[in-house]
Amino acid sequence: MKCFKLTALLVAVAASFSCAVPWLGLTYKKATYENHLSLVVKGIHPNSGCFGAGIQAEDQIVGVQGAVLSDMSQIQNAVSKGKTGQNIKLDILRDGKKISLNVKLTDRPDDISSLTGSAIGSKIAEFKANFYQNGEKKQAKPKATLLDFWATWCGPCRKTLPVLANVYNKYASQGLEVIGISSEDLNTLNAFYNGKHKSPYPLYRDATQDMWRRYGIRAVPTLMLLDQNGYIKRVWSSAPSQALVEKLVLEVMNEAK
Repeated sequence: MKCFKLTALLVAVAASFSCAVPWLGLTYKKATYENHLSLVVKGIHPNSGCFGAGIQAEDQIVGVQGAVLSDMSQIQNAVSKGKTGQNIKLDILRDGKKISLNVKLTDRPDDISSLTGSAIGSKIAEFKANFYQNGEKKQAKPKATLLDFWATWCGPCRKTLPVLANVYNKYASQGLEVIGISSEDLNTLNAFYNGKHKSPYPLYRDATQDMWRRYGIRAVPTLMLLDQNGYIKRVWSSAPSQALVEKLVLEVMNEAK
C-alpha cells in the first residue's frame, strides 16, 4: 500500500482471510543492492517477529528464504503461506556485512497506526448500538464498507450526502455498506435527518468521539473505505465526485471473495 512514503510490509493477501493473519511488522523503502531489489527498514512494530529477531532501522533486506530478493512476491508468498509461530529466513545487510536472521511470524494486530502513522492498514473498531437511523439495514458481511465522518453544519458534507446515497442505492444489493458517522447531539442529528436529508444507509452517533480520536479524524467530511474484513484501504477528505467513489468502491468489491 502506498498511501504514505514508507510502505508497510503486512502481507499482500491479508484481506482475503477473516481470521488473524501473519505479518512481519515493519515499514520499508524500496532500494537496490548489487543490481537487485532490496528493502531498507524504516520502522519495526514492537510486538512483531522482526523486532524479536533484532532487525533494526536502516537494515537492508537483500534475501528471503535463502534466495536473492528480486521481487516483492518472494516475501509476500513466504509470509502468506506461513503460519503464526513459523520462521522465515531474511538476509540482512548491516554496516556492510550480510547476516541471516530467522524471523518468527506473528499475528497482525488490528491497529497498526503506531507503526505506519496512518489509519490505513488498521482494522476498524466494532460498532456499538449507537445507530440512530436505519440501523436495521447494517449488513453482516459487506464486500466493501464506506464510512463517512461528517457534521450537519459542514457545507462539503452536505454535498457528499447525495453522492453517497446514489452510490449506496446503486451497489447495496451487490454488497456495499455505507455508514454515516457524526458526533453531534441526537436532537440535531434527527432533526437534520427528518428535514431534507433522509440518507438511505445506516447512521451512527459516535457520541464520545472514540472513533474520531482512534483514527485521527481532524476534518469533515473524511471518508474511509474498508475491505470485506474491515481493514482500512483508503482515507481521504473533501467532497468527492460520484465517479471517484464508484471507482474506488468497485475496486475493493471486485477483490472480495
